[in-house]
Amino acid sequence: MRLTTAVLSLVCIQAWKSSTSSCYCEAFLSPSLIQMTLRPLPTTVRTTSCRLSNDGQQQQPAEKPEDVSEEVWASLQTKLSSKKEESATKPKKKDNKAMAFLRQRGKIGGAANKDFVNAIGSDEGATGKVAAAKGDKGAVKKAKAAYVECSKSGIIDDLSDPFPFTSSGREWRGISDRVKGGQSDGQIRRDNDVKGRAANVLLGRVSLENDGGFLQMVTDLALDPATIDSVDVSDYDGIEIDVLCRNKLPKKVITGGDDDDSEQSRTMPQRFNIHLRTPGTLQDCSYRHTCEVEKEDDWTTVRIPWSSFIGCEVPLDLSVLRRLGIVAIGEEMEAFVAISGIRFYSVF
Repeated sequence: MRLTTAVLSLVCIQAWKSSTSSCYCEAFLSPSLIQMTLRPLPTTVRTTSCRLSNDGQQQQPAEKPEDVSEEVWASLQTKLSSKKEESATKPKKKDNKAMAFLRQRGKIGGAANKDFVNAIGSDEGATGKVAAAKGDKGAVKKAKAAYVECSKSGIIDDLSDPFPFTSSGREWRGISDRVKGGQSDGQIRRDNDVKGRAANVLLGRVSLENDGGFLQMVTDLALDPATIDSVDVSDYDGIEIDVLCRNKLPKKVITGGDDDDSEQSRTMPQRFNIHLRTPGTLQDCSYRHTCEVEKEDDWTTVRIPWSSFIGCEVPLDLSVLRRLGIVAIGEEMEAFVAISGIRFYSVF
């Protein structure tokens, strides 16, 4: 009998702790049957102990109903108090949908404070992740099917498409040393009359302050980077470029020796670099060649064979060429490098 009573007491307590705590248990014992019935709690039990008054203060709990045992009443009060404390201390989950939308639109976060157009970026940073330059007003890129990849046609850009699009289906982008702490400023643009020719122009001030010193315009080469992000140019012998340089370089002073105090000055040859990258090229590294143009402010065609590109320990893999850049680098100058055409060439 004592065992049966203990079991029934446990059943009653579990009924109080269940989600249907608005009911309580009453046990009837008979010699041959234990009968359990559930009936609604008195209204005084269900409506007290957890309500707040109009001023936000908890109301005093009502007195214990006569037909509820002390043990069950104490258990209910303890459970209610525990739930209130848990609810008060549990941090509320914030709704971040609005913030996520603003980040997506670029209104907040790091991208909101950076202008990625033109001369912003890193010379040897992650390939293909610099924003395209501002294009001609109303410029519309053709469908991908209308382009021929440069590895097949041999043409990287002949300026037949509106700026900043290349005639091989990619886009020109302008970048500088500023994300590395440099102080160079520049831009790229399309000029329709540079000594009688239309040209894409890299121009601006190259500064060596803070270990900087470059401006660059770059383009990726693969027409469909989602399929393959590089091109195979191993059938060609190098790069051919139609270029005009109008860089304003500082004059260098040449002294005649100990017995000659006279000073002479000369203008240095016009220089620009071509940088190449492959998917395996490490950051802060590229394959480079420096071109010197003797004719200042005049058009000339320059050919650079693949063997002229140096800069990485690993040989240049022409089967996976990914990006090409035109660079004003390494000297204090007011840069002006105009390109009216750039392509691959073959000797035979």
